[in-house]
Amino acid sequence: MPQAVASPLRRKDKTENNRECSDRSRAGIRFYIAEWLKRVNRIANLTDIALSDVDRTGHLPQLFKDLISRLRLDRDVEPPTSIAAAEHGKVRFAQGYSVAMLVEESRIFQVSTFGTLHVHRGKLDQDQMLLDVITIADEADRQLKQSVNGFMAAEAAA
Repeated sequence: MPQAVASPLRRKDKTENNRECSDRSRAGIRFYIAEWLKRVNRIANLTDIALSDVDRTGHLPQLFKDLISRLRLDRDVEPPTSIAAAEHGKVRFAQGYSVAMLVEESRIFQVSTFGTLHVHRGKLDQDQMLLDVITIADEADRQLKQSVNGFMAAEAAA
């Protein structure tokens, strides 16, 4: 059985108190969401659907948490289904999105995630980062599939 490989995205200092770690995590998610939103706002196809920033980004904190959870799993463990991703697809259907728009959002999710990794690359374990990039891409694709399935279920029920 393969050994568990620690993600470079985990904190290295195990003695760091939970509050400081939680504060860093919230700040990181806020930075990530701001970057994602900035990219989305440059794409007319996505902004043609009038949504508040909260409605446009409301799904991101849980999807990002699901991604972090995936990175913390052993590499040979089957990841759980992201309920948030499926719900996101249903919500986007109700908001008037198309499947192509979901794909575009997912692309931006990956680009923003990789951009965040780049910004924090000095704090990451370089020997493990490429493996984590592979996991991130796989998880983003899994979440997209779950979003599309949720979208199609909502469409079929309409």
